[in-house]
Amino acid sequence: MSDSPSPSMDRSGESFAQVAEEDIEESYKHDFSTSEEGIVPLNRRRPLWHFGGLWLTFQSGFSFLFVGFTLHDGGYGLLATFGIVLLAAAVYTVYGAYAAYLGSRSGQTHSLLSRSILGRSGSALVCIFLVLGPIGWVGYQANLLAQIWQGLVGWSAIEAIGIVVALLMIFNNIFGFTGISAFARYIITPLMLLWVIYLVIKGLTQGSAFLSATPKAVSPLGFWLALDTVIGFAIWGNEPDLFRYGKPKFWWPVPAYAFGFIFGLVLFGVGGWMVAQVSDNPNFGPAVHAATVFSLFSLTWLAWILAFAGQVAINDGNYYEGINAIQNLIGGWNRWRRIYTCLIAAALGGLAAWIVPYVLTNGFLKLAAFQAITLPCATIIMATDHFLIPRLFSVSRPLTKVPSWRETALINWPGVLALVVSVLLGAYASGLIGSTSVDWYFVIGETWVLSAVLYVAGVWVSLRTKGDIKKILGFSKAVTEMDAEPGQVHDLATEAGV
Repeated sequence: MSDSPSPSMDRSGESFAQVAEEDIEESYKHDFSTSEEGIVPLNRRRPLWHFGGLWLTFQSGFSFLFVGFTLHDGGYGLLATFGIVLLAAAVYTVYGAYAAYLGSRSGQTHSLLSRSILGRSGSALVCIFLVLGPIGWVGYQANLLAQIWQGLVGWSAIEAIGIVVALLMIFNNIFGFTGISAFARYIITPLMLLWVIYLVIKGLTQGSAFLSATPKAVSPLGFWLALDTVIGFAIWGNEPDLFRYGKPKFWWPVPAYAFGFIFGLVLFGVGGWMVAQVSDNPNFGPAVHAATVFSLFSLTWLAWILAFAGQVAINDGNYYEGINAIQNLIGGWNRWRRIYTCLIAAALGGLAAWIVPYVLTNGFLKLAAFQAITLPCATIIMATDHFLIPRLFSVSRPLTKVPSWRETALINWPGVLALVVSVLLGAYASGLIGSTSVDWYFVIGETWVLSAVLYVAGVWVSLRTKGDIKKILGFSKAVTEMDAEPGQVHDLATEAGV
């Protein structure tokens, strides 16, 4: 593959059929996720409507009904639930715009970016985060599907069903970015959207039974914990993986985010609250059955199909994160094939379907906190390195080539230290490690800001040591000798004059 850009980078005028004709065999082989095939050329970028549909798929479905269900059990009324999910979407969009911009300008996955910016040590740490969090969600979502099926059709072997479906959900990822969520995106998601719109409208017609209802706090959640939980559940953390296929302009992905959040997270969050209100049952499976009777004309078979396809689509994204992380570590081997990585990820997903629901206590809340702290902090540090450090300190790291592991530096000392300190503090403040009686308020936001501040401070201190700043910051051998103009951002889009 040539990394040189093509003048024909805007595919916004192409039809669905034209975009669907992308080379399946090429995605099957690598999906632009290794050292040799690690940058998405500008002529392979997708139109905005593609991302709008994809983001809606990743922010909707039965699992996002569970978000509203959880807020209802936390004691929040309808308007409070609406406010929390709307605020969560707004906060996520601010972070997501920078994360998407990093991916679209560099054309690289989150894992490959971590190799270029954080060095071998930092990249290995980020890859661990990228496997543990997303694959953990694979297990949780698969088990949630089993719970839904139990409520709909009475199947009782929840643990076994969850493990089996987690293994099978790997299929779409065999075809990389081209394969994920196509069926759900164009058929199931619109059906789910219509149903939830009808559910919400019918719920609003119930008057005070819904609008002024004060749910009993079955599992109390303080405001900040509720906000952190919603963001943690909705956030992916690897936004560069998806938006490296987008147009390299800062505001370009915002409409896709807005479309997905408004008709996904916000609408489904409100719908999930109504599911809980209709059922008055603390268990999600029976609650879904009650909602099916209330607003889906008792069409249990349709709810079964919607749940299955929707959860597959969500886990397409979760698997995609984990697979790209593993590819970063071992995908460069000559005899290695991406399908082997898919099989490893599937095995880990099946294991997670047992560990997360049955071994971890409060697995949902812990996964949400872990996902919201680890990967976004790494993304923020990398975005700070690429966009802010050149302007503050005239130190520019080109992202025009993915270094091999031999070319990659051992460590970016300020970057890895900032990541470790911010993640450990966030884990402590959120109760993942240790215990604290202190109210840390908005733990996620505080951790994100801390990661950027620590990195900027670390670079400033490093410059004062008078040492080799490129060595301290872990510049790879592939870019150390490049003629990078100080104070300028250097990436694929810069080379193309974008």
